[in-house]
Amino acid sequence: MQGGRQSSSQLLIDVGVPPDEVKSFPVYKGKGCSLCNNTGYKGRVGLYEVMPMKEELKELVLSRASTSEIKKEAIRLGMKTLRQSGIAKIKEGVTTIEEVLRSTIDDR
Repeated sequence: MQGGRQSSSQLLIDVGVPPDEVKSFPVYKGKGCSLCNNTGYKGRVGLYEVMPMKEELKELVLSRASTSEIKKEAIRLGMKTLRQSGIAKIKEGVTTIEEVLRSTIDDR
């Protein structure tokens, strides 16, 4: 960390991008304008965490498994977490690393 600021590479690692993908990961930063109040953001983009209720999850719920056990199994079955949704939006150029870090929690 130099001057109190982290590099884009370190921020990507912090947000959950695997280190081997960092070099090929696009990074965008909004310039800002009068329409967005110089924030670089205009409008809203949703981040979603959707957990389809598959049979394996139903069994865990009925057996009163812990939330973390249910989440771990849902991820194993293909669910994308809120943080993972944010990482996809960073890659699409729709949002920034800082915004994803601000609005989601680490789920590793």
